[in-house]
Amino acid sequence: MKKVTVGFIGCGGFAQNMHMPLLEKNDKYIIKAYMDINIEAAKSAHEKFGGEYYTDKVEKILDDQTIDLVFITTRHDSHAELSVKAANAKKHIMCEKPMALNYKDCLKVAKAVKENNVKYTIGYNRGLAPLVTKAKDLLDTTTGKIMAYHRIQAPFPEEHWAHIKNIGGGRFIGEGCHIFDLFCRLIDSDPISVYAAGGTFLDEKKVTVPDSANVTIMFADGSVCTTLIASAGCSAFEKEVTEIYCDNKAIFINGFKEIEYYGFEGHDKIAMQLDGVDKGQRIELDLLADAILNNTPSPNGIDIALRAAVISYKVDQSIESKQPVQITESEIYYHEN
Repeated sequence: MKKVTVGFIGCGGFAQNMHMPLLEKNDKYIIKAYMDINIEAAKSAHEKFGGEYYTDKVEKILDDQTIDLVFITTRHDSHAELSVKAANAKKHIMCEKPMALNYKDCLKVAKAVKENNVKYTIGYNRGLAPLVTKAKDLLDTTTGKIMAYHRIQAPFPEEHWAHIKNIGGGRFIGEGCHIFDLFCRLIDSDPISVYAAGGTFLDEKKVTVPDSANVTIMFADGSVCTTLIASAGCSAFEKEVTEIYCDNKAIFINGFKEIEYYGFEGHDKIAMQLDGVDKGQRIELDLLADAILNNTPSPNGIDIALRAAVISYKVDQSIESKQPVQITESEIYYHEN
């Protein structure tokens, strides 16, 4: 059986605790190499998960003709540059979010991916989570406009590099994109405007960019989705919940492990519970392997990546201007010049 040969660029905690264990359990993948600017991190990953070598040189991974797919799991400011380099080296790409810190760099990534005809997947896994997929299947039986709400709250460390604008991009570019993508998966219509009200709720001496907001996204079909993103949250309280309303029906997802839906399938209420939290990472990686092996579309390709990225940039613009910001079709779909 042919396998996808993987090289990691970035061997930090998330890569070692999430992606590498998932690949180890998936017989469609084999990890060959590990790269990190901290050579000890690359060595640690190699010792834990096996493979042929580790290095602190990106070029060694990109020049390795036997590597099919690179995972880009580095700090956010390097994602776009590394994605372009990987595409130009004819590597398929799994890039953790965000796609880039600005729209111009997103277009550079899209251009390189298209020109080199490689697969690109962004780490927007929540839209592929089993209970989100179930919710979408239920919504597909309805005909009305949708109202949805998602809460993501937790204490977010004030010292974290994600709050540094030119490194992490801030909370909305760096993590809010997950939720913006989730909404776009639920609504069969393009986003057309964003209004965000928020600011810095952590210590303003340590965090100099907005870290929390209520964000409302309007869609072309009249659907409306709102997310509360709270960085000064409570660890004792559930981090994420989703509520969806349509056609006098309701869906409630609790922590990506429980779902209740009301008015569907001929019942007043149906409840389901998974064995544990499932945010869709395993499914995303399995679909990516299939896309590479069978030359089918990537599970979270360029247009999906670009759409949520654009929304995240508009959020920052709206908070600064205190006004709604429009989204055009030409911004969320890549068109080659």
